[in-house]
Amino acid sequence: MSLTGSLVQWGSAALAVLASAAVVVLWRRLAGGGPAAVLARSAALLAVNLLVVLALLVWANDRFSFYSGWADLAGGSAGAGVLTPGTAPVALTAAQSAALAAGTTRPTAPEGEPVPGYGGRVQQLTVTGASGVNSTALVVLPRGYDDPSQAGTTYPVLVALHGFPGDPRQWLTALDVRPAVAQAVGAHQLDDPIVVIPDLGVPAGRDTECVDGPPGQPQLETWLSTDLPQAVEASYRARTSPQAWAAMGFSMGGWCAAELAVLHPQQYGAGIVMGGYFRYDPGSGYEAFGPGSPQAQAHDLVAVAAGDPPATSLFVASSRDDPESWPTTQAFLAAAKAPMSVTSLVARTGGHRSGVWAAQMPQALAWLGSTAPGFAPPA
Repeated sequence: MSLTGSLVQWGSAALAVLASAAVVVLWRRLAGGGPAAVLARSAALLAVNLLVVLALLVWANDRFSFYSGWADLAGGSAGAGVLTPGTAPVALTAAQSAALAAGTTRPTAPEGEPVPGYGGRVQQLTVTGASGVNSTALVVLPRGYDDPSQAGTTYPVLVALHGFPGDPRQWLTALDVRPAVAQAVGAHQLDDPIVVIPDLGVPAGRDTECVDGPPGQPQLETWLSTDLPQAVEASYRARTSPQAWAAMGFSMGGWCAAELAVLHPQQYGAGIVMGGYFRYDPGSGYEAFGPGSPQAQAHDLVAVAAGDPPATSLFVASSRDDPESWPTTQAFLAAAKAPMSVTSLVARTGGHRSGVWAAQMPQALAWLGSTAPGFAPPA
């Protein structure tokens, strides 16, 4: 009997309905003023509420695949992943090396507003531009960023993308990126980055899949690939080379990270995809473009990887029993070829949830520091 099967889903719903009906039928028998009658009524109501909550949790797990099976639910952790290194990244051209060495353009705009509770290291930046999208991003500054002695230091940029439903603060709570980055920096695996966490809920509650919608609809892809980098580079000491920009995301954000690294390598030289997917998958009743359209074909990353892939690097993490991620991930891994370099971390079991992705981050960040020249730890 599968945890995500119809028997468990409909069985839990049936139990909740039957329990509610039983309480209605037996309520008069439970009437009374004594302690035993009060206790019986309380226990009956508690049982009904627990069964209703159980049915809702089973439905949510079936919809979002948090836990893939009973063993996964009992253990609460993913199975050990098999790491398959990608091919060696393409060597930098002389022009790319020069751009990386040049580092940055000096900020010309004010920095964002400090977010209370983070000692000034987390700011909120408002980003507008050619896309017409007006949204915000949380910016996590490297340790010592405001130290006068570091005034000439420039930093790589890691753009962290949340899932749907979700919001940017997931990267500061359930998947706290700060200790993961600090650990990688402390172990000399990674140069300390500026972490930018954009709000993808434009408008709120819509699953835009980070693509440009039709005229009059949000142009999220343009906002992420053009407006956001321009705003960050204008406000912070960010390196401007694509070798010093990377996108990292989970679930829908994993798709967005793959989209940016594969379709916009001129801005994002690397991508980290955790529990993501590789074909456009609209949700929440919103479609930016229809199946089979030129836009849909252009956003079929499996086809791009098999056809004429760009010289970009990706770290792809998934599990074989994750129905949200594995089908297209498997196809993408089979299709990818040079000059694209894909390192994969594939587990046999694992759910579609934050605990799994948080556990994958240390390997992903170490990979980033060893693969993308702009994120290499200082000598």
